[in-house]
Amino acid sequence: MSGKIGRPIYVLDTNILVDYVDVIPPPIGRKVELREPTIDLEGAHLVIPDVVVRELSNFKKEKSERGRAAREALRRIRALIEKRDTNMACSYGLENPIWIRGTNQKLSILPVHCDFKESLPFNPSEDDMDGQIILAALSTIFKTIGIENDGTAEQQQILTAKCDEVTLLTNDNGLAIRARECGIRTSRYGYKFPEPYTGRRDIVVPKDLLTEFFVEKRISRELFEETMPRETTLVANEFIVMRAEGEEYLGACSQEPDPYYTYIGRYDAQEDAIVSLQYASDFPVRPRNPGQAIYAEALMNPDFAAVICTGPAGCGKTFMATIYGYNACRDGEFIGVTVIPCESQSKIGALPGDLDEKMDPDVQPLKNALRNYLLLSDSKFKKELENLRKYGAECKSTSKKCSCDTQDDEAQSKRSIKSRLKDRVDLIWENWFSSIPIENARGRDFAYELAIYDEFQDQNISQADTLIKRLGADGKIILTGDVEQIHAPYLDRTNNGLVYASRLLRDNPMVAQVCFTEDEIIRHPLVKAIATRQKDAHKKRTT
Repeated sequence: MSGKIGRPIYVLDTNILVDYVDVIPPPIGRKVELREPTIDLEGAHLVIPDVVVRELSNFKKEKSERGRAAREALRRIRALIEKRDTNMACSYGLENPIWIRGTNQKLSILPVHCDFKESLPFNPSEDDMDGQIILAALSTIFKTIGIENDGTAEQQQILTAKCDEVTLLTNDNGLAIRARECGIRTSRYGYKFPEPYTGRRDIVVPKDLLTEFFVEKRISRELFEETMPRETTLVANEFIVMRAEGEEYLGACSQEPDPYYTYIGRYDAQEDAIVSLQYASDFPVRPRNPGQAIYAEALMNPDFAAVICTGPAGCGKTFMATIYGYNACRDGEFIGVTVIPCESQSKIGALPGDLDEKMDPDVQPLKNALRNYLLLSDSKFKKELENLRKYGAECKSTSKKCSCDTQDDEAQSKRSIKSRLKDRVDLIWENWFSSIPIENARGRDFAYELAIYDEFQDQNISQADTLIKRLGADGKIILTGDVEQIHAPYLDRTNNGLVYASRLLRDNPMVAQVCFTEDEIIRHPLVKAIATRQKDAHKKRTT
């Protein structure tokens, strides 16, 4: 790029520094890789308007992800700017920038001179932060061509020709529109994140290899790599869903043809081989698809200290975790289950009642799971539900009697099945389960307990890092969530706690990761249709 500075110039908006703080490298340590940025800033001259620093100073007071990012950005900028002497004269120009150590970049902090905007038709107020950023971009353009603003026609012609040499990086649509109206070139900025790790791969294999797996219950890594040379390197505890060449894949169908899921293997890093599922058949409820079989295997395996489960709503993430916890406590594996709802936005202290009553709205999904499990597993409730559907609530059939006729307590028999289920669920919850606000989980040690972090996608990276370290002796943690349903501000599909935990714990022999697909939704056909449409819409937005 031409111009007085001789390198591309990018003016940074506040949201760029908040969302992508690594644009400014840390003062200590190696250069941070920007994970395939959409714009290559190598060799660029970065300009941070003074008004952006003021906005960051306002944000730093917030107890949010934006506040954390603002504090980090200010820390990095200060560390850079204090490395050299400066004065007011050079601060108003671009000729004395700061060299960013370890890079080929320069950095300037640019105040706008009080006289600069007097001859401009654009005259924003001091409270108009976006307008002040536009002024800084215009000032950068003038300083790039080495002239001051006098408003002459000749200067305006030169200015128009030079506008394309400076780019304002912003992801704010309103600011971008206003900047373009002033003739300033704008661009978005972001990272091209790799596809998230799912913990499973669905592949087509030669029939001989699948037959070998059926007979030997294992495939050595050497044989797998020799037979499947195009496949990527196996990851510890990665699940392999295989089908033979030329055969239709029926794994995601609700009527599973192979109840033991013999075509699914797990890469055991210690044995250095893909081994068959060993624990899924012991799960209290029969898995209905490959995703549930993988999840059951991960939950039941005593060698796994952590299980990360992602996927759309209606796959059984919370249901299976709850049922596993209940049965594991009854079998003596844990002294109890602690549930930490990560989605709760309520002010716990303002709600009436004791702590259990305050937390009750947030744990209803788990109580609902226990209720549905009783309807599936308890013979009395199961039979009564069948009779209720067949004969109605009055039970007037003469051919068959409802199970309520055999109740010893007549008053009890008149209560609805729903109310009696609630009593049973409340008793189970009181014996084995407890729930605490997420703020109380920090500092806890879940020794000999199962901890379930539900809706973990609503945690930021700092919060997630703290929470996953709460695992205690002989304990286990389960992280569940759906990155398509993020409710917390300033979080998205790439920077939430669930994705962070998945990346951090990838290829760890003590951790299993499970990812359900839209085909494995079992809640209702409509839920499956909604999830499929959402996925298709997301693909269109990102292509």
